[in-house]
Amino acid sequence: MKKTNFSDIIIFIKGMFMGMADIVPGVSGGTIAIITGIYEELLRTINGINLKIYNDYKKSGIKNVWINYNLSFLFKVISGIFFSITIFSQFILLLIENFPIALWSLFLGLISASIIFLLRQTDKLDFKKSRFILPNQIYLLLIGIFLAIYIQMIKPSSTDIDFIYLLFCGMISITAMLLPGISGAYILVLLGAYETMLLTFKEVIKFNSDYFLNFFSFAFGAILGVKLFSKFLTWSYTKYKNNTLYCLIGFMIGSLPSLWPWKYKNVSTSDFIQNMYIPDDYFLNSEFNQGILFFVIGVMVVLILERFSHERKK
Repeated sequence: MKKTNFSDIIIFIKGMFMGMADIVPGVSGGTIAIITGIYEELLRTINGINLKIYNDYKKSGIKNVWINYNLSFLFKVISGIFFSITIFSQFILLLIENFPIALWSLFLGLISASIIFLLRQTDKLDFKKSRFILPNQIYLLLIGIFLAIYIQMIKPSSTDIDFIYLLFCGMISITAMLLPGISGAYILVLLGAYETMLLTFKEVIKFNSDYFLNFFSFAFGAILGVKLFSKFLTWSYTKYKNNTLYCLIGFMIGSLPSLWPWKYKNVSTSDFIQNMYIPDDYFLNSEFNQGILFFVIGVMVVLILERFSHERKK
């Protein structure tokens, strides 16, 4: 299929949604990449870039490198992510503060529907050939759920922050952003660097040179982390796609409690499951109706995207 300007804009918008998700603690940009159908291509493209690109550039020029390494796709996705992070970071935080139920219900609907969507893409489980009572995929699913829940129970760090620590934070958080169900922003919260990076992005836009070192340290760590981890994910997707999908689905299922829209405030992180509640009177309660409405909208968005993706494949 010949690519059009419209498809270019769609890829950019998908990158924007990934960037928005990466800003919000509890939501993964990797999840949005899966929902919007660009996850595998993104991993392949990142993994395909290596030191050979310089020799190819000298031999055949920038145009052939741009095409052969799928850099147009990568540029549009990264541009969308960067646009969201720089422009909408404060906007997203305002939504979390002023419309938390609507926003978290929307994300809960998006991820719940995408879990079902991913399960439909997996192969049927074979219980007869299982070596350890249950198929391997079930154990990987449980491992993913456990790890995602465990991460949510860790208490945030109070470590002193410098440019070396931010390089480490960039490597770890970008790795989490590639995993559906594990929030890179939440990892930054746990590492104690979330507010520092929000402030850094805000000041870099204003060309405040005092924050350039922080920004470039984090960015270099992110580039290093995404390159190293994408190679592992690409390998696992190619060789063991069914097992990988079940593990990623486990991550996504384990992340659902962090997206629950009704939570008690001012309680410890380790008691996050006990913090959840359902509003009294159900459909007579405006908060409950608001949550249901935006949950349904989130589900419908995934169904529409799935239908759109299916039609384009045809």
